[in-house]
Amino acid sequence: MSLFNYKFNRRIPLLTFWLVISFVTIQMFGDIFAQSITPKKEDGSSQSSTPQETVKQPKHGDSGAQPNEVNGDRSNIITVTGTRRRNLLKDSTITTEVITRKDIDAMGARDLSQTLGNVPGIEVRPAQTGERGQTVRLQGLSAQNVLILVDGQRTTGRFSGSIDLTRFKAEDIERIEIVKGASSAIYGSDAIAGVINIITKEAQDPLYAEFRTLGGSGSEKYYGPYTEFRNYATVGAKSDKLSTLFTVGWHKGEGYDLTPDATPGPRNGRYASLAPSYNPYPSNLPFANSYLYATRLPNYSPALESTSGSAFNDMNLSNKTVYHVADDLTLTGQFYYRHLDQSAVDASPPRTVYDRRNKTHDFMGAFNMDWIASQKVNVNLNANYSRFQDLYTTDQRKADDLDSQQRTDNAVTEFRSRVDYKFSSNHVTSVGAENLQDKISSARIAPDCRRTFPNVCYEDFNPELTKGQTINGNASRFRNAFYVQDEWRISDKPRIQIVPGVRYDHDSIYGGEWLPKLAIRYDVTDQFRFRAANGLGYRAPSFQDLYFNFLNPGVGYRVVGSSNLKPELSRSYNFGWEWDITKRIWYSTNLFHNNVDNLIGFRTNPARDSSGLMVYQTSNYQKATTQGIESSINVRLTDIVTTSVGYTYTDTRDELTRLPLEGRGPHRWNFSVRLDEKSSGVSLSVFAVVFGKQPYYCVKNPFWCNPDLPPNFDGLESIINTQAQTNLTNALGTLPAGISDYCSENNLSYCTTSPTYGYRMVNPHTNLNLRLSQRFFGHFQWFVGVDNVLDAWDLQYNPQRPRFYYFGLDGKFAFSEVKLTPVEPRVN
Repeated sequence: MSLFNYKFNRRIPLLTFWLVISFVTIQMFGDIFAQSITPKKEDGSSQSSTPQETVKQPKHGDSGAQPNEVNGDRSNIITVTGTRRRNLLKDSTITTEVITRKDIDAMGARDLSQTLGNVPGIEVRPAQTGERGQTVRLQGLSAQNVLILVDGQRTTGRFSGSIDLTRFKAEDIERIEIVKGASSAIYGSDAIAGVINIITKEAQDPLYAEFRTLGGSGSEKYYGPYTEFRNYATVGAKSDKLSTLFTVGWHKGEGYDLTPDATPGPRNGRYASLAPSYNPYPSNLPFANSYLYATRLPNYSPALESTSGSAFNDMNLSNKTVYHVADDLTLTGQFYYRHLDQSAVDASPPRTVYDRRNKTHDFMGAFNMDWIASQKVNVNLNANYSRFQDLYTTDQRKADDLDSQQRTDNAVTEFRSRVDYKFSSNHVTSVGAENLQDKISSARIAPDCRRTFPNVCYEDFNPELTKGQTINGNASRFRNAFYVQDEWRISDKPRIQIVPGVRYDHDSIYGGEWLPKLAIRYDVTDQFRFRAANGLGYRAPSFQDLYFNFLNPGVGYRVVGSSNLKPELSRSYNFGWEWDITKRIWYSTNLFHNNVDNLIGFRTNPARDSSGLMVYQTSNYQKATTQGIESSINVRLTDIVTTSVGYTYTDTRDELTRLPLEGRGPHRWNFSVRLDEKSSGVSLSVFAVVFGKQPYYCVKNPFWCNPDLPPNFDGLESIINTQAQTNLTNALGTLPAGISDYCSENNLSYCTTSPTYGYRMVNPHTNLNLRLSQRFFGHFQWFVGVDNVLDAWDLQYNPQRPRFYYFGLDGKFAFSEVKLTPVEPRVN
């Protein structure tokens, strides 16, 4: 049976809808080719025989449509994330940051992870243990507290609480909207740190086609003799009532390797470490030095074959169709599907090597209806279904004892309704109701027999009965929610706007929670404005937090969940101002403060399990605060040169251990320079993110951390730590257990024999990206670029991709058969 086995017999209406759309699309293409066509200008507007030429304002359902940016003016960009209603960016009460399609192209971004890192307050990091790909932090809070949406639809497929940003390909994205601060009053669980909403493209021309092909690689030391390929194609059509856009992509690469084992080989540039010819010592080391390594350095462990970035074969298909049934009724349907096949090599000292593989299927389908019932009433109905399936296998070389195969199947169904009542042009109240059903089946979820009475399974009596089998646990939950939001412009001179809102969220496991929020905007002048927001954030424990049941006997530990967890709760404050100093200079600053209670993490259980494995169990053991300042200034130096500078200061604190949150550096700078010379078609973009030192935890010995020695001295450091622990045990071994436990929990090294922690400030680095492009023949563009120009990476703290060179070709073709006439913009 296929891994991605959908029950299509239950979704006949949806399948019928897409078949009808396909037939209508074919007819539309025929009609368009039969009419006169005119090519599209390079700046994105349609060329017409009349001098009167404007872009038609999109209707309420056209979330992907945007007016063209003129001279960098972004005030007329339409946003939907802050209040779930369409508003012009310049009229928004809630601070919303927007990354446009023009920004995405200038960055040379290939997926979502390469777009967000240039925004102050947002940090994109390589995945940590248990995560996948690239993850995001927002205002110092981790990825599990950031809600990621696609056209307002929830996405599933989290690993260790985080969603892999590389899942979302740039070819599908029209713009990205970011709202910082607790947004649970509108979006419910998970929006503690904020919301990132990906708005996908939709057809804007009677006939449109686009393609991109890209190839790239880097040093053979990291990438081997391989080239990475990324290709996509888009085709769309639009008539007066119907528009549809299809995108298909294929991406393939062999990954990269940062480990010191640099012997060239057939896979990922490495030979198998257990091969007879494998040299366990650093390359080109003289024989005498090899002898010293083997006989004099204590507990020297040679490098094993392993890879840092997985090889991948990634295919995606998406469609977005908008049907304007009438002037007051718009239907939108969309889907995307992605298949990802990843492979990598993991090593576990002293000589164990695993071949790891992931096969992933990712699907989302949604249907939206927007009905303008009257001049005062607007009704919005939405349904979406998303499903994420992953098959994870590990194959131990030269042995079968530790081989494993795990399946994860997570499905989410969501229904939303909203009614907007317009009291006046300056006052709108929205009332909404939502239902979400979440189901998971996973080998890392405790089986039902362990979570229900009498809490025993067959394998407890006969382990041989299920040996070698994958036993999935199943769990499900539902959430019902009701919310009210009021958008009110109290006065025009001075301009004062408020958006109060409250939501009641009821979880089938955790019961109800009231989630209020208030946002205020005050314009001192037309050029200077203040914005403030305060809200309660909420995250119900995930299935993994509650029911984790994961064994790693090769390393000697077990990870288990806890059914006694409490939801995470936060209070978020944001206060900022924006100043349009001149028509060429814009400045903004935002102060933020977040305090989070009941943070969920893993703690070591004092008692080992029945098989002797160390147990890590989830618990609400953390309270944390993050606070700081985000500021940026954008300057249009000339008509072709634009530059920006941003700075973020972040102060974090774990209130239990009195340590800063790991990996959150206090200082970060953003720089960009963009040159766009229209007559020659040449564009140059430079983006840089400068990271200051970041805190990383280390075991104290016993009152301070040992120096961060090179890997070759790990054995020596281990001996020093063992001796220090022996001395501490001899000195404090007679302390009562209650005192020792209290001191251990509060990270007090002078009164416990358990490990306590400090931190090192390490890993300052700069990520610098360059991109050069030129348009030619009206429809084409060549481009070259370099990611991570300075080759900044660290195997332990920052295992990001090393310097990467790429080149490619774009093609865009748009045709129009109608003359566009001026219309008044309309925002509902």
